Amino acid sequence: HTKTKDGESSGINAEYGGILSTFLKQGGDRRTIDNVLGAVARMIQSNPDSLPLDTIFPTFVKWLPLQEDFEENITVYKAIYGLLSSNSQVAIQQLPTLIPLMISQLTNKKVDDETKAKITEILQGVTSQYQDLTLKSITPDQAEILKQALAHVNGS
Repeated sequence: HTKTKDGESSGINAEYGGILSTFLKQGGDRRTIDNVLGAVARMIQSNPDSLPLDTIFPTFVKWLPLQEDFEENITVYKAIYGLLSSNSQVAIQQLPTLIPLMISQLTNKKVDDETKAKITEILQGVTSQYQDLTLKSITPDQAEILKQALAHVNGS
């Protein structure tokens, strides 16, 4: 991966980003899509600046939650956590979609405890930093699930 003199990323990751974005837009077999989401999440974790995130991330979010390959869940949510921790505007813009989606995963029996803990950690940060946005994005039932998850983390 190299940067051109005007700072644009070039190289293999940008090409992969375009290919993955095209693939996700077209869809296909659900297990394959979940695997592609896992691959995109790994790329986001390893070098987010080398990807066209403004193109890839909204499409990535559109295909969440994972439906068949739940082993990729922790990778996906670690990537989301990383973007939000670095105040990525692309990730912040997706919060109205991500917040209710993540809350729904807290009650999904197919989601493992490690992933639920990471989701809760993300939600804890998001709700303190973007409280109004969080409340506007969720239903009363989701608000109750969120309240219980955060109370559990805070030891109440």
